[in-house]
Amino acid sequence: MTGSTVGNTENTENVKSSGNVESPGRAETVEFDVPPDFVPFEPADDVDDAYELVLARLGSAAEGLPPARRQALTELYAAGSAALADAGAIWSGTCVGTIGDRLSTATLTVTALDTEDGTPQATAAAGLVEVLTPPAARRAARPLLVRRFDAPAGPAVITLEQQPGWQLGAGGSVPLLSAKAYLPMPPALRGVLLLELGTPDVDNWPEVYAPLLVRVVRSVRFRLPPADLPSPPPPAPAAGAGAAAQHDPFGTRLN
Repeated sequence: MTGSTVGNTENTENVKSSGNVESPGRAETVEFDVPPDFVPFEPADDVDDAYELVLARLGSAAEGLPPARRQALTELYAAGSAALADAGAIWSGTCVGTIGDRLSTATLTVTALDTEDGTPQATAAAGLVEVLTPPAARRAARPLLVRRFDAPAGPAVITLEQQPGWQLGAGGSVPLLSAKAYLPMPPALRGVLLLELGTPDVDNWPEVYAPLLVRVVRSVRFRLPPADLPSPPPPAPAAGAGAAAQHDPFGTRLN
């Protein structure tokens, strides 16, 4: 990606982030790597403010950009900026640039959701799969993919959905791809970490944004007091042993 080089993240060192302006308590218990080229949102007071911030981020790439596309990018920025005000938001940022000759943008928001009890991570993940999987009737009208994976920090439940996005008039719209990763925290931390990645660049999801989300999920680290640290996991089975590899809709494995 020119200007943000999102298409070349493997050659760029990720930045460790444990800062948490909105939830200072969670800053001490959660760490993750901010993807290269993603920068924190500057809060936008209104849509006009968001528009000016988007133009500043785009720079020369804004020249010749259709008004409908500018509107879509502005609304995406405004929505991501609003997430900063949500209770529990740890980090929210965006990337803007070009992939090939096309403008591309995405938002990433990391939120800590508090829970009332210290449910084991595997149990919490199973519950999330059950709760997030929509009834068959609703899946037919609005498909939602729900999958469970094993990440270094524990089980992760990922949902993938293509939303209608923004209406641009005359029946036109810009679809929005929304991916969410739910990582139950260790029982001592009593919470669920939610990573949300949204982008109108549906075409570049498989090759660019899906692997990017996987890298962020794999980078999550929960910091526990020494007394609550778990025992080392058993050795992984040899390649090819046991059940067949779980289907991975994102084209890359989490572990």
